[in-house]
Amino acid sequence: MIDEPADTRLVVRPSATPDPPDLPDLPARLRALDAAADRYLEDGRVAGTRQAYAQDWAAWTDYTRWAGIPLLSGGRGALVGFVLWCEQGGPRLDRPAGEPAAPATVRRRIAGVLHGLRRFGADLDPRGPEAAREALAVYRRRLAEDGIRRGRGQAVAVDLRAVLAMSAACPDTRAGLRDRAMLTIGFYGATRASDQAHLLAADVTVEQNGLVVDVRVGKTTGRSALPRRRHPLLCPRTAWLAWQQVAGGGPAFRRIDRHDVVGDRALSPDAVTAVIARAGERAGLAHPVTCHSLRAGFATESYRAGAGLLDIAQQGRWAPGSQELFRYIRTVDQWRHNAADGLDLDPDVRSGV
Repeated sequence: MIDEPADTRLVVRPSATPDPPDLPDLPARLRALDAAADRYLEDGRVAGTRQAYAQDWAAWTDYTRWAGIPLLSGGRGALVGFVLWCEQGGPRLDRPAGEPAAPATVRRRIAGVLHGLRRFGADLDPRGPEAAREALAVYRRRLAEDGIRRGRGQAVAVDLRAVLAMSAACPDTRAGLRDRAMLTIGFYGATRASDQAHLLAADVTVEQNGLVVDVRVGKTTGRSALPRRRHPLLCPRTAWLAWQQVAGGGPAFRRIDRHDVVGDRALSPDAVTAVIARAGERAGLAHPVTCHSLRAGFATESYRAGAGLLDIAQQGRWAPGSQELFRYIRTVDQWRHNAADGLDLDPDVRSGV
């Protein structure tokens, strides 16, 4: 006979569920299950997201200590004050203020703080999140009025010619084969750095019409079909097959030493970003290139070519109604559907009433 564990408080027996009167500590058990569920979901988040949330909560902790308020203060005053604190460089009791945070950083911190407050059961003011966003809008407007720019700004979307230039500039080495595969899969698959860093060779299926890439680890997961391209330097299938001839199985994209020897370890997200940045530098592009440049470029180029929003979202694994995707689309529509298009005159028309 197998002995039951000493502590069976969280063991669920579907065939014999006790009635509430038999469980005087039922509220405590439910709270324990809630806490266990929170830990499980938190541990299941992408490492980069967990790290960002931890940084945001650390900033909130510094702010509440500086302001002399409870850690779980969820009022709109506390949240608006946090925006102002970030704007002022995040002073602490043991140090002076630093550099003011960029609006994009503040926006991310607000999201991370709200996540933490909800997670720890804070009494959140229903008007608090909107008040914090309004304070951020005031901060943005004040910067614009003063002619100040903070932060790196949105990544510049690359077009097809830029992708071709980067692919053509890849050296005739194993590293060059890897980089070309990363570029073409990154563009046509609209992948993030974390997507490529966690991709396995087994996640990429070669078919007659192209590649099927299964993103299993990343901010947004899903499957994308990358069609063959006529131009060999733009074709993800051609680039992947060439890389696989020298790389084989294991992590899809791996480190290569200075002797051009392929290692066993996968590239980290930061290393993926560095590979894409170097590709832009080799091609002599006028602006820095990131993985986000490829992702944004796919969205704008495919929309410009006539693809529908749902198809673009599915290919790039954007959530339906993604505001990020709509921002990319608006950069195309500002010229395609411009209300001022018809307001022009022939150069031969003479001025005067």
